[in-house]
Amino acid sequence: MPQWLRAIARGAIWRRIPWAATLQAAIWLVRHGRERLNRLTPAQRRELYDLVRTSRGRPSNLTQRQRERLRALVRKALVE
Repeated sequence: MPQWLRAIARGAIWRRIPWAATLQAAIWLVRHGRERLNRLTPAQRRELYDLVRTSRGRPSNLTQRQRERLRALVRKALVE
């Protein structure tokens, strides 16, 4: 895992993570993090892919609830 992503994965900072870092982590997971994605169920992986695709890199393309869900999925894949 890249160093910048390891710094993000520390549990205490998840509420303060900026959107850009969350999106970068999600994109990294989709492209390179297969072993970490296996921590998610197939339905959760599909949801992660859909949220990344829907956002198209812009937080305004997701609702607040979708952003929170994306953050939770990324956290689960990286930390737990």
